[in-house]
Amino acid sequence: MKKFNILLIFFYCSMSFSQVKNEKEERIEASEFPENAIVYFNTIENKVKYLKFYKETDGSKSSYEAKFKLNKLIYSIEFDSLGKLEDIEIVINIKQIPETVLKNIMAYFNTEYKKIKFIKIQKQYINTIEKSDPEFINYVINSPNAINTHFEIIAEIETKEERTRVQKEFTFKNTGTFEKSRPVSSSSYDYVLY
Repeated sequence: MKKFNILLIFFYCSMSFSQVKNEKEERIEASEFPENAIVYFNTIENKVKYLKFYKETDGSKSSYEAKFKLNKLIYSIEFDSLGKLEDIEIVINIKQIPETVLKNIMAYFNTEYKKIKFIKIQKQYINTIEKSDPEFINYVINSPNAINTHFEIIAEIETKEERTRVQKEFTFKNTGTFEKSRPVSSSSYDYVLY
């Protein structure tokens, strides 16, 4: 029975640990970026500012990210290890969230937490309109005010029960409906602001 309890505790801790966002991000050269994804950036590198390439590892998963500034907006475009587009994110501030959506988001936070401090807010776009990756990237860049699929918010929150402060990443649908959250470790937070 004692061995069973120890096994259960080990399993629970393993599951809890795997749900923490513990990304490690390192800057890489363009030559290290997936070949089929880097081609797109060859066509826009003269139009954007501060184009940087990164490799992210989160447990066993690896992905690649290009970050740049265009028309005063900060973009992050993420690809899987094979160079397939995962999502596009644009950094925004709280005033850029539509009022009814923000009302839903704040209702969630006010119900669940005692205090909240927003650290980073992004509009997230996932290709659900069956465009090719380059077409979808062009679509978002040319229409940054198009309806996004999600909002991703990194915030420091204080729980009502334990009164402890933690940093978490929250994902909301574009309607403001809560979808999921996970703790953010301090090592993955180091790069979060750009």
